[in-house]
Amino acid sequence: MKSFTQFIDPKPELELVELTVSPYYVQKGVANPYYDLDLNLDIVRQTVGEGDIKFKNVESPTGEELLTVGNGKFLFQIEKDGNETPYYIRTTKSTVKTHFGMKTRKNATASSDVNEMLSVYFFLHPTEMTMDSLEWEMIVSKKNGSTGVLYGNGSPVTYENLIEYLDADETAQRDIKIGQSNALAIVNDLKGRSVKNVYWTPKVKPAGISAKNPSDVIIELADGFIGYSNKISSGVDATPKMNAAAPAQYRKLGSGTQLKAILSHIDDAFPYAVSTVKNNEVKKELKVKYESIVKREPYTEGGSKKTFHKIGLLFKKHNLNFYAQDFYYPYRNFLIDKMKTHLSKPQNLLYMLNTMGYYTYPDAESTPCPYKLLIGSEGKSTIKDVGENEDMKAIFLSSNPKYYGGIKTNYKKGQQSFTIEFTFKPLKLKCELPITLRTRASGGWQGRALYMTSSGLRIK
Repeated sequence: MKSFTQFIDPKPELELVELTVSPYYVQKGVANPYYDLDLNLDIVRQTVGEGDIKFKNVESPTGEELLTVGNGKFLFQIEKDGNETPYYIRTTKSTVKTHFGMKTRKNATASSDVNEMLSVYFFLHPTEMTMDSLEWEMIVSKKNGSTGVLYGNGSPVTYENLIEYLDADETAQRDIKIGQSNALAIVNDLKGRSVKNVYWTPKVKPAGISAKNPSDVIIELADGFIGYSNKISSGVDATPKMNAAAPAQYRKLGSGTQLKAILSHIDDAFPYAVSTVKNNEVKKELKVKYESIVKREPYTEGGSKKTFHKIGLLFKKHNLNFYAQDFYYPYRNFLIDKMKTHLSKPQNLLYMLNTMGYYTYPDAESTPCPYKLLIGSEGKSTIKDVGENEDMKAIFLSSNPKYYGGIKTNYKKGQQSFTIEFTFKPLKLKCELPITLRTRASGGWQGRALYMTSSGLRIK
């Protein structure tokens, strides 16, 4: 049968990262590769007939391509009344509305996006800094063109972009107020200095500024650059931080010994978790079939997507939850136990601190851009000159493991975080460093490497 083809001129738009389109999508332990699509179903029914039509996301469809939307790369097998038909659809992500039968999730980074960008937006538009958040949102929704804020690559952040960020943010009213408060703090910090450009830089920094610079917003002044690292805080502020998969962070400084140790812990975690499985039939299949497969897969957060999906279905068949208490939790807790033991040795702790320092204190060869910590709140935001904190620099950039003593770790079994306490001997500073290991994969645990993060060092 001849294919129908639907041509749509795709409009440039912000990628809706809160909606994960994957054949292996899992939410709360439930596999769900089905999606609601914004399509003309009459065209589909002309070919497959009347009935309950569903669209299943697949990697390799079968049969005839019935519809093509734009330059789509997402493939959906058409099912009718629970049975697969010999037809599929190729479409763009803009056509995908929701996960079938599930509520649309909000963008996990939308809150940060909004309060960061608005910190410099309101800096440029001071007359809007005291407006009611709801009234302001209605006014900007009618505007178009450039906001005056630039992305790190120099392209403008438009009002259309801004509205999409606000729409994705579950706490938009709070984050608008934080943006206003942040902007006022920046105005006071830069009082009397001439401003040339303002940038929102969560990913790309302006030319010449080190990619390691932790600034979320950067302001180009007549005499140089200054950055601000945003943080919403209800407690003690702290920095530097780390935010990446554990293997990725341990590769940064090039120590093969350190990286090998971390990868060894990851290798050991899977068979350990297998040993905890209570169902002998599942345990046997894991050992015979899956242990060897997983061991060959990448040390990334998404490198075992297909395999974990299959294992998840195996667990579900036997009324077990692979993504929580029956496998993932033992896996994660094992890694945490190994990491806290590893970091109890001074040379290992020093390597991790140096890695955090690598991200925090940019290369000397790059364009100078000192940064400050911007601690946001709805009432009054404050600024801390962390980039020039000599005590912090000493702790994070030292090369002598003998400077670190009294190391101990605190961990409550079953949680995803632990705390390291130590003394930095040269300055007699007692320090505390919280560390979290978790999966951040949307749609369920998808890879062996866990995300390693810290809210930052606290000097007691």
